[in-house]
Amino acid sequence: MTDSQPHPEHDETRSGESAVELQSGVLEQSSESVEPEWPAEQPAAGRSSSITLIGCTLACRDQLPAARVLRKSFREHHPGSRFVLLIVDEPGAVREEPDALSITDIGVDPQEFARLAIGCTAEQLRGVLRPRLLKHLLRSGSTVLHFEPWVQVFGPFTELLTGLTAERPVALVPRVLHPLAADGLRPSPADLADSGTFDSSAFAVRPGAEDLLTTWIEQLRHDPTMTAPVLDGAPALVDHKVIRDPGVGLSVFNAAQRELDVADGEHVVDGSVLRSVHFDGFQPQRPWLLSADYADNPRLLLSENPVLAGLCASYRNALVDAGYSREQPHPFDALADGVLLPDSLRSQYLDVWLRGGDAPPSPFEPDGAAAFKEWACAPADDRQRTSGGSRWTASVWADDELLRRDYPDPFGADAEAFHEWCAGVGVASGRVPAEAVHRRTGGDLALVDQLGVAVLGSGPLADLMRTAVGASGLPSADTAYYPVVLRCAPGLSVPAGRYVIDVHTGSGGLDSDAAETWVLSESSRAAVRRNGVKTRVVTLPAPERERIDLPTRKGARARFELSEEFVIAAHVDHAAERADNALGLVSAFLTAFAERDDVRLLMAVNGASHHPEAAERLRLATAADPRVRLVETDVDLHALVAAADCFVSLHRGDAGDEHALRLLEVAAHGVPVIAGEHGAVAELLGAECARLVPCQGVSEPDVEAAAEIMRDAADDPEGTAAFGVAARETLLGTHTVARAGARLRERVEHAYRNWRTKWSGDKHGQFDDPLRPLLVARHALHRAPDVGQSSNAIAPTLRKAVLRALSHYDDHIRDVLRSLVDGVEQTAGELLRRQYESDGDGDVEGMRAELAQLLRRQDQFGAQLVGTDDGLVRARADLADQHRRLRRLEESGVPASTGGSDERVDALAERIDGLTGALEKVLDRMDAMEARQPRHDLESGVRSAAGDAANALQRTDVLQRILLREHERATGGGDGTTTPVLCDAGLMRLPADDALMLPWLSSNPSWDADASALIDSLLEPDGVFLDVGAYVGYQTVRVLSRLGNSGAVVAVEPSQQARALLKHNVEMNVPSAWANRLLLIEGAAWDGPGELAEEPALAGGVSVSPIAPDAGQEQGDRVPAFRLDKELENHASLEKLKLSVVHVDVGARVHRVLGGLVRMLRRDRPSIVCSFTPDAISGLGDDPAAALREFGTWGYELVPVGRDRPVEASDLLEAMKAAGGGSSVKLWLRPKQK
Repeated sequence: MTDSQPHPEHDETRSGESAVELQSGVLEQSSESVEPEWPAEQPAAGRSSSITLIGCTLACRDQLPAARVLRKSFREHHPGSRFVLLIVDEPGAVREEPDALSITDIGVDPQEFARLAIGCTAEQLRGVLRPRLLKHLLRSGSTVLHFEPWVQVFGPFTELLTGLTAERPVALVPRVLHPLAADGLRPSPADLADSGTFDSSAFAVRPGAEDLLTTWIEQLRHDPTMTAPVLDGAPALVDHKVIRDPGVGLSVFNAAQRELDVADGEHVVDGSVLRSVHFDGFQPQRPWLLSADYADNPRLLLSENPVLAGLCASYRNALVDAGYSREQPHPFDALADGVLLPDSLRSQYLDVWLRGGDAPPSPFEPDGAAAFKEWACAPADDRQRTSGGSRWTASVWADDELLRRDYPDPFGADAEAFHEWCAGVGVASGRVPAEAVHRRTGGDLALVDQLGVAVLGSGPLADLMRTAVGASGLPSADTAYYPVVLRCAPGLSVPAGRYVIDVHTGSGGLDSDAAETWVLSESSRAAVRRNGVKTRVVTLPAPERERIDLPTRKGARARFELSEEFVIAAHVDHAAERADNALGLVSAFLTAFAERDDVRLLMAVNGASHHPEAAERLRLATAADPRVRLVETDVDLHALVAAADCFVSLHRGDAGDEHALRLLEVAAHGVPVIAGEHGAVAELLGAECARLVPCQGVSEPDVEAAAEIMRDAADDPEGTAAFGVAARETLLGTHTVARAGARLRERVEHAYRNWRTKWSGDKHGQFDDPLRPLLVARHALHRAPDVGQSSNAIAPTLRKAVLRALSHYDDHIRDVLRSLVDGVEQTAGELLRRQYESDGDGDVEGMRAELAQLLRRQDQFGAQLVGTDDGLVRARADLADQHRRLRRLEESGVPASTGGSDERVDALAERIDGLTGALEKVLDRMDAMEARQPRHDLESGVRSAAGDAANALQRTDVLQRILLREHERATGGGDGTTTPVLCDAGLMRLPADDALMLPWLSSNPSWDADASALIDSLLEPDGVFLDVGAYVGYQTVRVLSRLGNSGAVVAVEPSQQARALLKHNVEMNVPSAWANRLLLIEGAAWDGPGELAEEPALAGGVSVSPIAPDAGQEQGDRVPAFRLDKELENHASLEKLKLSVVHVDVGARVHRVLGGLVRMLRRDRPSIVCSFTPDAISGLGDDPAAALREFGTWGYELVPVGRDRPVEASDLLEAMKAAGGGSSVKLWLRPKQK
């Protein structure tokens, strides 16, 4: 029984009695112990009950105050013992502690330390030096007690370590003596697992532990950044003693489990004397926290533990007295000039150094700063070089989340903006040295606007492309000098404003900035077009290679230790294990040559070190047969081909154009090729240039057929060699350079025209007419000859006479030329129109013209309205003036002395009264007109806006139909069984016979808008959205787009057709990085496992129901049923995620679906949005009222979607009954008190 095993050892100090220590160093057993009393052990020979103890710690410069407090407290309780302090600093630095050790004192090489200092953080550097210090101190023969600097000693450790022997040389302190509760408080069980079971803040070693320390040193030398708790592995390597005294190692992990008190003037913990407190994470600026590392929801509050709070306050004062004033930076966090070192740059340096690469000197070596800066400030690749970047700027970008957000592509599309940040803010803030910002070369490259092509990249593909370009007669360059750029390697940076064409071979991803993608075969074209990329097939010439001569053949065979055997060569890559089908080739070889010893299989293998599992699988398959040789190092394809009698590739369908390109290279040397009859290889080589192996299914080569072909080749070596020669001649005759150059010229000319159409508008302006030069030339036909000017007087007369004589022929020639120019103009106009239509610009120009016309009409109406208003104002003013004049005339009257004019005056008065009344009527009518004018303007505006909106909507519908037709034509999806629609979820494809969702989404932007808005409001970023009855994935696609790269979406759908459409819709509308968060489950969710009957639903998809005993359905009419809670618990990707929202769109079966999810509903209490159809539930033989009551027993209340207040089950059923049979309602099952 070792001390690491639990045993009923009784601590006498807990009862207040004095401990009686036996000579063995083991505490005396209690009489109540269930274990029998063992005889006392006698001290072994050469061992004394007293020990010589050395305390030690390692401290960086900023930890020196804490180390001084530790040293002082240790010496107080261990008088006569030695304490060693190792300061982690540069070897030549001034020692602040004269009696402290430096790294050279313990035997660490200064150069190694300087490189560790640049590659490791402060804690990692201390971790690397810790076992070296312990091993150095063990040479004294003493027991070494190691502490971290943040420990304060309150009692002696000597009696706890007397039991250590050479056979048991290690003493460990567990962080906790009781399990931590998983209650959400911190530190949590997960924090304990990350930190380690045993506390590295206090442990002891004595002579005998050297092997353990040596192992520890070697592990950290291999990986200085190792984060696994090293002490947790010690119990398996060496016998040890576990110190379970509760007074040792009081820390944030166990302080809540132990009772700290003061008795008789000293601190005790659970009745035991307090010996040490570990203040890991304590910050003097925040003395109200025992550890700032667990400030969120701490397990222990100092306000509830006044004794521990007093110890924290005393420790803070001790730190201040020891010289603490503020946090000090780590001495190796920055260079001598103050520029901070990015963590990613440290990792790059450490990786280069540990791999044995050409690492520069450390900046902390003497005279090493300049060489390190030169390396760090140099670009790591071509992208950084052309963008003016460097390793340093790339590391700053990688470490800064804000920079990654603002400049997603710092050495591509965002290169200019990121370069400006580095040169400005980066240098000014001290994060980027000025030497790390270089002049950008990619953005300064001139663009020549003429027909030409630039070929970027290197390798066999780029070489063949340059050969074809040379034969095309086009101007070419190796930089982006011309508008059309052929990029033959993924990831190469191309300046803006170019028409980029990716020449793709099937390896690597597709770049988003490419206008087109060229592939070498139709099979690859079909694969790439699934990603929605414009793809064309390009013809490449066959590589012109010399045949393998006899000396080259003999030299290659000697290299592989071969003689005159028939050699079958192959090349496989473990990175594409399935596609290369290496095991299938080995199986065919063993089948073909089971009894022959004159045949060899020579396999060149790439990627063995990066794919050890695949490499080991192939090694085991070939280890027993000496005829098979694997070449895993120094792979040379040319030597492999030179040594071969034939070359075999039994590739599967996953192999792309890169595989075919390799076989083209082999066939060009005159070596016979045996390959699978499918894909790019069959297209490019054919039966004339290779012996093709029939396939089982679409792309699985038949092993028996391959064995037969290989056997025939070995039986007739001369005939096989002759076939290789003939195949080479056929290949060079069919894949000629001239033919490839002519086809490439056509493609490049078309690309150049597209570039002129799409990109030259930015340079020449949107109002330039490309037919304008032709129209100007056409007017030249109408110019008459100028005969009036000459050097002598008679010349004009002679010219006129000649022109009069030739006028008939002149008119005829003008008619001919006019007809010719008209034809050229019509042809050019038609070509331009078609090009605009093919590029989608025709409709945009039409809409722009109509918009301009509408704006002109609006301006005209506005001018007319302003004129009308001015006229009304002027007329009103004139009439008012006339009214005032008449009033004055009436009031002034006529004098009485005029007696004879009374009748005229009366007549005039009547006339004035009539005019006044008429004037008042006119003014009243004008007031009424002015009152109606704003209303009329408003109504006119509303009618006009409504008309414009209707026209815009109609035009949008037309454009939508055109877009969908073009999408169908481009993707080849118009087989009549499905129909695409545009909606708020994106471009969705639905079954053509859908009678509900398809008609609705064809004329509306969204489906079930209220339910969708509710789901959006309930989603949690890190939660799981469960979509039961997902159909074609409308809600699935919406939620995936909203969650982004967090959380998860689970879709359940029994219909095979609907699942296929769901996958298609996700691929079309969701980025691939987000689509990985989708889990699609096939089958029907139910309240128990089994099978259900399946039948087509009227609205689309399928509906399921229990199988009647006498129904007799065929097997194809059934679907598997399962409980959702069990199904979801079995998926590892969902283990740490909670269910947040459940959407169930199966109204008649919602209670059965939720019944199979009840365990997770009670655990996670998600919100549920579901359809509920009482009549259909009754049709299944279930009670709708009972189903609603059951929802209540689960802790849910019934809220109709679109409302906020819950309703009773009885009220809901009565309302639905009043609405009519067959009605359905959308319910929100809201968790109570949530």
